[in-house]
Amino acid sequence: MSRRTRTPFLPTLCAALLVAMPVAVPAARPPPPLALPAGARIGVVNLLDPEVTHFHASRQIENSFLKTYTVSWSVSAMLLAAVKDRLSQLGFTIVPVAASDALRRARESCFLDAALAKGLPKECGPLYAQLAASSDVSAIIVLGPGRNDSAHAGGTRHKELPEYLRGWCFVTGGAEPLPVLLDMTELLLVGVSGSKAELFGRAWGGDGKSWTGYQPPPDLKAFSEQQLNQLQPLYGAMLKQQADTALASLQVAH
Repeated sequence: MSRRTRTPFLPTLCAALLVAMPVAVPAARPPPPLALPAGARIGVVNLLDPEVTHFHASRQIENSFLKTYTVSWSVSAMLLAAVKDRLSQLGFTIVPVAASDALRRARESCFLDAALAKGLPKECGPLYAQLAASSDVSAIIVLGPGRNDSAHAGGTRHKELPEYLRGWCFVTGGAEPLPVLLDMTELLLVGVSGSKAELFGRAWGGDGKSWTGYQPPPDLKAFSEQQLNQLQPLYGAMLKQQADTALASLQVAH
């Protein structure tokens, strides 16, 4: 469903949009590296819906619009592919884990409304600890949606775009001839010990490259499934960079 926005649009999108660079925003007191025994089981959890949002920004406010498409991609499979190299290199065991009902219900408070730069919200730690116990894993990697606001993106947020943008997005209508990709997601590394869960790594998706190979559709409000599928490898590459950043603190205990 499309909707109009009253958010003003600046004539030129930030040049930073053209550089694929996930943003790691450390907590106020960065925790020590997460050191786990070789072969430790690490759960991989996806809370991101298989959706891509198109935002078209126009100098004429009434011509701006937003539309969200459901895609056929397996986001869980994309997440597993993104973390595979790092976890395999360290000799850890990758365990795909389905999010618990409780964690899914808490997605707003644990992701969208959370200031994760300050660590895990108090009510979310027990949910990760319970999921880790039920899955017999020592840590959890979890992907969830974020918003285009200061709590998530910090100083990299795009003031020229609506704050309610979330998840994977692409923007048309700027000075650039090709749509620009945005990754409004949070990727977290959560270490678990007994009933305690702690945030050891975080990466905000941030800005991406332009949509290579793009051909404008006949109707800008109706992208075909075939066209949207061109975006899967592009978002997959962005997710891989995000994973490398979020998992940088993960080590093998000696």
